Amino acid sequence: MTKVIKRSGEEEEYLSDKLYNALIRAGASDEVAKEIVKEIDERVKEREKISTDEIRRYVLTRLQQLEPEVADAWQFYDRVFKGRITFENGKAIVVDKGKLYLGRKVKDFNGKGLENAEQVKEILDELKEDMDYGLSPKVINARLYALFMGVLHKKDMPEGEKEKAIKYINDFRESLGWKPYELKYPLQS
Repeated sequence: MTKVIKRSGEEEEYLSDKLYNALIRAGASDEVAKEIVKEIDERVKEREKISTDEIRRYVLTRLQQLEPEVADAWQFYDRVFKGRITFENGKAIVVDKGKLYLGRKVKDFNGKGLENAEQVKEILDELKEDMDYGLSPKVINARLYALFMGVLHKKDMPEGEKEKAIKYINDFRESLGWKPYELKYPLQS
């Protein structure tokens, strides 16, 4: 079985389902997610090891070709929840601690990702501004989905903060005339 080498140097077993779920959470269609997973499965079949960076670059390249708004949402998710900023060819820089650029604002973070609902509200303010400056509704929708999924999967955000963040996201969607997201399962911290 192929091992994935994470940025930390830690190794874990390559799991197609993990990649598929990440693609779906980023907003990829089932068809595109399955296609990309199949392609990655072929790439890793004969290898003992592959880096997460190599997988990420390939995924972003394919998403850019097949569903560009999802590639944007993936990069948006990485910036907001993983403290990574993507640059050329899907390569990323990681901000472990300190100043992280979020849109037009700079925030101090003590770890990866958002910490509370107010930070989600600030991201939504930036998305509104981006929309006012011409970012397409399709890209905004993809970013909103990535933000929603990120909040749902944020393990260290308290449940009350998640509830407020989801309310902010759904209020934003409704202000655009879009349906709010519905929870399929109870929230967990």
